[in-house]
Amino acid sequence: MGDVVTFNVPANTGSLTIMQQADLASLTVTYQGSVIDNSAVPLSITKPDGGLAYDDLDAGAGGVSSPDGGIDPSGEYSFYAGGTPVAGAFTIPNTSAGLAQGVPAGAWKFVVNDYANECTFVSGCNDGGLNTNTYQVSVVTRPLPAGSTMEVNFYIMADINTLTGTQFTAANAATDPGVQLMVQTFKGLMSNAAVTANVHFFDVTAAERARYGTNVSATDTGPCDEISQMFTISGQHPGDTMNLFLVQAIQAANSGGTGTVVGIDGTIPGPSSFNGTVHSGAVVSAADLFAVGQQNCSGGVNIGSCGPDRVGYIAAHETGHFLGLLHTTEADGQNFDTLADTAKCPCTTCASAQDKPNCGSSSANGPALLANQCLGTPTGCGGGNNLMFWFLQAGASQGLLTAEQAQVIRLNPLVQ
Repeated sequence: MGDVVTFNVPANTGSLTIMQQADLASLTVTYQGSVIDNSAVPLSITKPDGGLAYDDLDAGAGGVSSPDGGIDPSGEYSFYAGGTPVAGAFTIPNTSAGLAQGVPAGAWKFVVNDYANECTFVSGCNDGGLNTNTYQVSVVTRPLPAGSTMEVNFYIMADINTLTGTQFTAANAATDPGVQLMVQTFKGLMSNAAVTANVHFFDVTAAERARYGTNVSATDTGPCDEISQMFTISGQHPGDTMNLFLVQAIQAANSGGTGTVVGIDGTIPGPSSFNGTVHSGAVVSAADLFAVGQQNCSGGVNIGSCGPDRVGYIAAHETGHFLGLLHTTEADGQNFDTLADTAKCPCTTCASAQDKPNCGSSSANGPALLANQCLGTPTGCGGGNNLMFWFLQAGASQGLLTAEQAQVIRLNPLVQ
């Protein structure tokens, strides 16, 4: 903690990623009465000219208030989303300002840090403050030009049968019509960023399927929990790969055993090119892949009644997160992504007349902007057709990507 690391960025660099991997680090801290993950994040990052690329103690680093009542970080040079215990990746550029300014050549430096270290000098922490944690540190620089090809590994965690009644395996993935349609949809959505995805399937052991394949928890995401430990399986196949884990279901919080969510990323962005960490991938529900009654797949992409299309869409959305994209607009209509060319859907403009008085509420009864409320009507309510909108909805979700979203994706170290 507190070490100043200096590294040289060569000319013609398109992006850089700072990776902190814990040797020995506490897992949580208590801040203002809440237990949170002990995220690994540089305390500060300094450019060659001495200007700050990032300051974790800057209260405004999360973005500024915009006229529509939301928080907009697109004008910051870089942005950190949080939630990175044990292993943290910080990739620049990931904002409109960062894309415009680029990554200057020369001697950069950053200060090794995590939330536990900050708790030793920031008020509000009453437990977990340590300045003795240690990390292995790596810096990856990715040269220009932006890439166009990405290797994608699908791990078959789910113990499910295809429509022919045979177990879903890597061997039959190449010939099963539903799986291949899912792959086709995934590839098509990635092509919206001018990226060609080369897809591979891998089996896992029976013990790994039994432990991780069914009803992993969407809320238990600490480094020792099932989802995070599942991601370490990616270390069996090292390389610059996007790792997607197909499970039977993802258990939602407080659902009484019935609710599910459809996808979760290890972190945003993910630790690209570092397989085997507790954040090295994303989990995708395969529940609809072979579901009877969800095979109306004629014509174009149909996420409403075609399960393979839906799974392919979810996989592409989670891949976007891993490569550095945030939701264009969060459910509350108050927080927006880091890019200026993505349409916003602010609560104060786009919520129903019944919900507008509750804009700004953080309660469970606060507004949730759906995709069909964010399709351009009224004016200023957009983004519902974007791949990275928070809500997947038939008739609205189209998987579109903007020029800046494509630029962030193609500058990620995974895109060659």
